[in-house]
Amino acid sequence: MKNLIVLLMSVFFVTAIHAQSKVTLGQCQGDTVSYLKKVFDENKSCFIGQPFSKVMDEWTSQMTVNQLTFKDTGIWPTKEEEKLLVRGVSLYLDTEDEFDLKGLRHEPCYGISVVFASPYFQKADSLRRLRDSEGTALGSKLYEQLKNYIVKDIYMFELRQ
Repeated sequence: MKNLIVLLMSVFFVTAIHAQSKVTLGQCQGDTVSYLKKVFDENKSCFIGQPFSKVMDEWTSQMTVNQLTFKDTGIWPTKEEEKLLVRGVSLYLDTEDEFDLKGLRHEPCYGISVVFASPYFQKADSLRRLRDSEGTALGSKLYEQLKNYIVKDIYMFELRQ
C-alpha cells in the first residue's frame, strides 16, 4: 500500500512539474522564433520517441502550419519499394509567398525539422499530392497520414537566402 501511495505521489509531482514547464507563445511575448527555440529545440527530449502527432498538436495549439515540406529517402536505395519514402518533414512559420519575399530581402526564415524513425511507410509524392489537394499546408487527411510516424530527432532551423 505504501508503494502505491509513493507511486501516485511521484506521478502527481512529475505531472505538476511538466504542466508548469509548458511554454506558450504568450509567455514568449508573441515571439514565434523564441517559442520554436524553447519548445522544439531546448525541449526536444519531450518529442523524441513520441508520435509526430505530439509535435503537430503542440505547433497547432499556438500557431498555424504555414508550409510543410517532405524529406525522403531519395533514389539511392537498391530496392524500388524503399525509394522516395518520407523520412521527415519541415514545418515553416512563413507561407510560400512570405518565404519568397524574405528571400528577395535576404531575411531569414525559421521552422523546425523533424526526422522520423524507420520504418518509413509512404511515398513523398503521394503525400505532396494529398497536401496540395487539401489546399492547406496541414489538412486533416495529411495529419492522419503523418500522425503515427515516430520522431527520431527534431531541431529548429534558420534559413538565410
